[in-house]
Amino acid sequence: MYKVQLTLTPEENQLLSIRAQQLGYNVTKYIKLLISKEAQSLVEDYPAIKLSKKAIKTIDKAMKEHVSGKSVLLENIDDIDRL
Repeated sequence: MYKVQLTLTPEENQLLSIRAQQLGYNVTKYIKLLISKEAQSLVEDYPAIKLSKKAIKTIDKAMKEHVSGKSVLLENIDDIDRL
């Protein structure tokens, strides 16, 4: 967890407080909501890579193997020799 401290003018606090009350929040929770929405928009705007059908099949197969217990946890790089 990170802690952020803000100094607001009385006007800023009043405006934020009015909007926060409309939503049923206090100013702190409302500011957290604003930050969360901004962070989410960054994630949504991040370009996605279109996978090929072959890549999707490979991923599906790997996930099925993992779920069935066929995957192995490697503790370090030397464990790769066990495969």
